[in-house]
Amino acid sequence: MNAMTDHLRVVRTTEAARAIGISTATLRRWSRSGVVTPAFRTSGGQDRWNLDDLARQLRSQQGGPEDHRASPRSAEPPVVAAIVTSHLGVLAARRNDNTPPWTFIAGKIEPGESQADTAIREVKEETGLTVLAGEHEIGRRLHPGTGRTMIYLPCAPTGGTDVFAADHHELAEVRWLSLDEAEELLPEMFEPVRTHLQRTLR
Repeated sequence: MNAMTDHLRVVRTTEAARAIGISTATLRRWSRSGVVTPAFRTSGGQDRWNLDDLARQLRSQQGGPEDHRASPRSAEPPVVAAIVTSHLGVLAARRNDNTPPWTFIAGKIEPGESQADTAIREVKEETGLTVLAGEHEIGRRLHPGTGRTMIYLPCAPTGGTDVFAADHHELAEVRWLSLDEAEELLPEMFEPVRTHLQRTLR
């Protein structure tokens, strides 16, 4: 673990801010707004930063390494993944295009929406289920496949638990997965989400 941490250069927010020449408050504000994304967030809500990755984010948003002290621009709105759990398991969908085959319900934040608004809307539109979204993130990251900022929110049904694939063009199937099924069908699951499910479903 120590060798891996050293290789990834994972540091606390204070150290990351010092390394790129900005205040800790500024880096925290950028993180909250989704402008830059930490390597991971601890169960206690503390960001941890990969300095190499943070530098890449700043370069891509500013057009060059010489501009990294300026306030970066977010090219794409973050995507919110709704981690919906109930006594039946965790809600997931099988995509028609198999990219990837199984996924959590997710969608980008639309203008005027909060993270919770996006999660609630996407779940309703894609599965017919009405949910309540939690205020505290499970975590966020740059998705390794798409490069988009992903925000993972805990959600729970407010009434029934019946679901269906409302968007047949995109989804082939929607259903509740047990923890074992989720770990099998979503093998590259974000580790904070896995920890959340292990705590919630067991």
